[in-house]
Amino acid sequence: MTSIRGRLASGKGYAGAVIGLASLLAVAAGFLVPALVALFGVTSAGEGDPALRTARLLSALRFTLAEASLSTLCALAVGVPAAFFVARRDFPGRKFLLALSAVPLSVPPMIIALAFVLYYGRQGWLNLFLTKAFGLNEPPVTFLYSMTGVVFAHGLYNFPVVMRTVSRVWERLPADQEEAAALLGAGPVRAFLTVTLPRLARPALSGATLVFLYCFFSFMIVLLFGGVGGTTLEVELYQSARNLLDFRTASLIAAIETIAAVAIIALYARLQGKLGGGTSSRDVPRPRRRIRGAGETAFAAALLGGIFVFFIGPLLSIPARSLAVSASGAQYGASLAAGLGTWRSFLGRRNFFPALGATVSTGLAAAALATAASLAFTFAAYGGGASPRGLRGAASRFAPLLPLAVSPVMLGFGWTLLSPRGRWVALVVAQASLAWPFAWAQIQSALERVPAGIHEASLLLSSGPIDRFYRVLLPLSARGALSGAALVFAISAGDATLPLVLSVPGYENLALLLFRLAGSYRFSEACACAVTLSCVAGIAFFLQDGGTNER
Repeated sequence: MTSIRGRLASGKGYAGAVIGLASLLAVAAGFLVPALVALFGVTSAGEGDPALRTARLLSALRFTLAEASLSTLCALAVGVPAAFFVARRDFPGRKFLLALSAVPLSVPPMIIALAFVLYYGRQGWLNLFLTKAFGLNEPPVTFLYSMTGVVFAHGLYNFPVVMRTVSRVWERLPADQEEAAALLGAGPVRAFLTVTLPRLARPALSGATLVFLYCFFSFMIVLLFGGVGGTTLEVELYQSARNLLDFRTASLIAAIETIAAVAIIALYARLQGKLGGGTSSRDVPRPRRRIRGAGETAFAAALLGGIFVFFIGPLLSIPARSLAVSASGAQYGASLAAGLGTWRSFLGRRNFFPALGATVSTGLAAAALATAASLAFTFAAYGGGASPRGLRGAASRFAPLLPLAVSPVMLGFGWTLLSPRGRWVALVVAQASLAWPFAWAQIQSALERVPAGIHEASLLLSSGPIDRFYRVLLPLSARGALSGAALVFAISAGDATLPLVLSVPGYENLALLLFRLAGSYRFSEACACAVTLSCVAGIAFFLQDGGTNER
């Protein structure tokens, strides 16, 4: 009986290995081939004045670098102080503030753009309130359609990434070095700058790098905001490839983006190996104390109040607008009243249920493919043993980050050149190719928490690498695999960029439907669609995040 079970387990292991290898090859080819095809056009002849093309590209590059850098600084300025209060203080609303880390992944950028338009627009909720409260003739908030608006939206949208990354390390920092600094006469500020801050360098760098890459590849926010006095490389790439059919310029932009992003990721991977995080996963979180002192209380009130007014406020404007109807049919105005007419209209659309079905089916397919590929990469990296074998050092850190160096617009451009008539399978493979590193990170995190003794025992008690991985490491990483799959599903559900670029005939998911409703100024139905999409993507994200034990 034991022999039969062993053969069955071995057979399942080999079948799983074949499926995993095929999935890994699929996402690798779905990433590398279209990326190379998108770059191949650099050698082709172009049309138009090369000097004008160069000037336009340099202008887009300057704008992109400027808005990404400023947005990252904005996210750090809000995220690091928020991380301090989440990690070291106990106060009402702490868990809610920590839950905001779900927003950048579970709430698509397009919903954030819509929320900022409804809240900060000339006739948005904030301006309506200010003009009525102070008797103003003109709306006082006018920064939205500018570089300031883009930076403000990006910074607030991504600050939870910095907050979550830094707070996870901050709450586990040992107190011995801080206590030693205090004994030597260092005050709180000096102790923070000389002791605490250097140990937060790694998580701060990690969060800042992710935020910079997200902002560097910004597309939907800038596309929906329109006249901001500049354009990102992503928007320029989309316009060149889809609207102008200028593939020479599109390929040049793709090359510029890729070179810049690869350099950033390579630097990040190198620094990750040199900078110490100051903690280990087994460090016990330090006890938190309540906020005290007039200065700390005032700072906390200003920070938390600002987050509520400037970040939570726009998010609340989405469900509020979906429950508002206007007898005159106006999209803005004080004549709005509460009602369910918008929801009846939205749910009654002929394309609602097809869009919902397309969102779920595509998300599930992308999640399955990305998770299988991530498990195969896990086997290649760990070799079924106690430490990475197939990939070591910087390579093991750099390889999973490569998809972050390619934007969805660039990948979609490459797929379009390969297959001008968009296909659903290409969409699934493209989404999985870009999202699988997130699933891998969840699996790796689960395996890193496994005691070394279990890894070592698996080496002695298993018949081979495949048997060891299937019977030992796979069950131990199952929770991480499910979390990664849910995360990929949420990312796929909120993706409107690839469906927009690939233009699959007859295909429309909720994110693409939201984009078209917002583009046609049907803001009420767009908000209803945004709420629905947030629920679909958010449920998956919170399910994967629900297993995290936050004290």
